[in-house]
This record gives sequence, C-alpha cells and structure tokens, in this order.
Amino acid sequence: MKANPWKLIQQHYRTLRDYRTEELRKRDWGLLVGVPVIVFIGCVLLHLRLPKGASVGLLTTAGVLTAFFFGVMLQVAGRALEWADSRPPVGPETSWQAQFLQEIAANAGYATLVSILVAAVFVGALIATGSTALTILSSLGIALAIHLALMLSMVLTRVYALIVNRLTDARVGGASGNVTPLPGRQTGT
Repeated sequence: MKANPWKLIQQHYRTLRDYRTEELRKRDWGLLVGVPVIVFIGCVLLHLRLPKGASVGLLTTAGVLTAFFFGVMLQVAGRALEWADSRPPVGPETSWQAQFLQEIAANAGYATLVSILVAAVFVGALIATGSTALTILSSLGIALAIHLALMLSMVLTRVYALIVNRLTDARVGGASGNVTPLPGRQTGT
C-alpha cells in the first residue's frame, strides 16, 4: 500500500500534544479517547441494540461524512500545493502555516478513516443476527460516532481560534514577526 493509514493516525494523535512541551495533553486524550471507551462499555453493559432504522440512518450519515471529510482533505491538499508552489519566504510565519495545514490535513484524514469505520460498523449492525453481536456493534458504532463528534468539536474550536487570532493579528499589526502559536496547541488551552 503506497500510503500508510497508520502514519495518518499517528499524525492526528500528535495534534493532541502540547505545542511547546510536546507532552501529551491528558485532558484532550481523556475526552477524545476516554469518553468513547466509557460510552462503549456503558452501552455494552446496558445491552444497547440499535433498531435497524437507526443503524440505516447512522450508516447514511457516516457515508455522507466520509465524502465530506475526503473533500476537505482534497481542499487542504490543493491549498498546500498552491501555497508551496508560491515559494513562501522561510521563517516562523511559513513554518506556522505549514504546521497548521499539516495538522488540519491529519485531522481531516483521520475523520475520514473514522467515518469509514463507523459506516462499516453500522453495516455490521444491520446484518448482525445474534443479540450479542448486535449489542457489541451497536455499542461500538455509538462510541465511534461520539469519538468522531468530539474530535470534530476539537478541530472546529481550533479553526475558530485560528480565525480570531489571525484577525486580531491583522487588526493590531501582527505582521511584526510575533507569530501566534497554533490555536489549541499552546499550553493551557
């Protein structure tokens, strides 16, 4: 396989590290990984079994999200190629923009992979014949959907913070070389 999905997954999880110290952000990890694991265990213990109609609806939603996230990846790729071809000057601003594009690409690519997995799990829930299989697949699908929603909330928050920071920099003359760190990656946010 030419492209390794594990590298994409690693790059996504690298965005859960502190911008300055490179230490794992335990709060983000707990929210994005811990909460879905707890939801999965809770759903299994409650013997959650999604009705076929709910599985169809969630499968459809996951399919649409897969196409959307793949489109985002293509847009980021286009932006990155255009920007790199423009030969931007080397410096902190260029490094910052390159890092941001790489992180957004990793997040969008990871979201695409998770959406594909969610769709596959809901297909499994639709064709499951045993109650145990239906419980496990229903629980896994719900947990993965929550994981995806939480991850998207993180990315939306970071992109919004980027917009606010960049507009603030533009208003107060941020072109003085004082580059704002990537939103959501600095210590304490």
